[in-house]
Amino acid sequence: MQGDKTCPRCGQIIPRGEGDCPYCANPIPLNLRRETTLLLSLIFLGVVFAFTAVIVRAYKRQQLALGGHWYTRGEAAMKAGSPQEALVDFRTALRHSPDNSAYQLRFAQALIDAGKLDEARIYLIRLWQTNPADGQVNLELARVAERRDNVPQVVNYFHNAIDGVWPANDEQQHLTLRERLCRYLIQQNHRPEALAELAALAAQAPNSPRVLTRVGGLSLQVPDYAMALKQFRRSLHLDAKQPLAWEGAGKAAFAQGDYHEARYFLSHASQEGNSEAARLLETTDTILQINPFDTKLPMAVRRRRVQIAFARALDRLQECATTLHVSLTAPTSPSSKQDQPTTTSSPLEKVYAEAVALKPKVTERSLSQNPDLMNSVMNLVFNIEQISAQQCGPPHGMDLALSLLATQNGGSP
Repeated sequence: MQGDKTCPRCGQIIPRGEGDCPYCANPIPLNLRRETTLLLSLIFLGVVFAFTAVIVRAYKRQQLALGGHWYTRGEAAMKAGSPQEALVDFRTALRHSPDNSAYQLRFAQALIDAGKLDEARIYLIRLWQTNPADGQVNLELARVAERRDNVPQVVNYFHNAIDGVWPANDEQQHLTLRERLCRYLIQQNHRPEALAELAALAAQAPNSPRVLTRVGGLSLQVPDYAMALKQFRRSLHLDAKQPLAWEGAGKAAFAQGDYHEARYFLSHASQEGNSEAARLLETTDTILQINPFDTKLPMAVRRRRVQIAFARALDRLQECATTLHVSLTAPTSPSSKQDQPTTTSSPLEKVYAEAVALKPKVTERSLSQNPDLMNSVMNLVFNIEQISAQQCGPPHGMDLALSLLATQNGGSP
């Protein structure tokens, strides 16, 4: 505007009638500049956001603390054997920390222990979809399948767990899982699958005598005595100070009818105070003393053993008849047969009649002249032992040895 003066200091127009610039004379203006207002607004918003962040972090810390508190309570309930109580605690922990995978896994484990398999599987499948290689999740899915008697799923999830990821990649964990799978398959009578897993387990731990001993023990349960003996030998080669391995090798050799080798292993086991091995060793020694099937012995010795076995079987038969109050030699006259109804003779009487008929031929001379007669005599001995066991209970001593020879040799000397 014409006539107005401009302040040389700030550049503002000095109103008419004013001598000095009112702006420079008043350092604090009544209206702040637009830039200053904007800056102050930004500062205010920053303070608000910072305050909100502090509140949010505090809330999250509180939620995490509460989740940890309830999780700890759930762990205590699980250790106390109260999965139902633990479920409440773990569920509360998940409300505070819904994305915590450790809480989800533990909650699923509590569901399994409480028998709520469907709900447990839902949680576990979610975890599995997130990380299919998680070993623990696959193991829990195997537990669910085991409770449902779903053998294919059990095997599948166990394999996933064995090949899965575990903390620190613990090799011992992999061995333990495969061993558990072997025991499960044996329990379910899946013999071929169990043998395959046992072979894999033995290959996975070639230098662990303890693991090889357990593999041998599981092979005895299958049973596969040849495999069991192989694993026990490998174990003893690595560490001979294993009474269980000596005993297991003795049992495996005994079951295969190799009594000389069985005696070698069992004698070592019995020296360590193993009562079961000592009992089996006693039976082994008895078999070795009476066994007429040993082709390394002279024929005269084998014939003599056939005679001893026949005499013992006849005694066993008579002892059994006495216990049952059965008369093996009760005479029957023709008149009594006509006056009384026909009765069926007992198995003891029948086999006794066979023994009486054969007894005159069980001599050194007859056996030497007719080698095939040895087969007939021993078959009758085995038949007597079998019938006596059925009628009078399990055999002992020499009778037990003869029964085992019958089972393992098929009655052919």
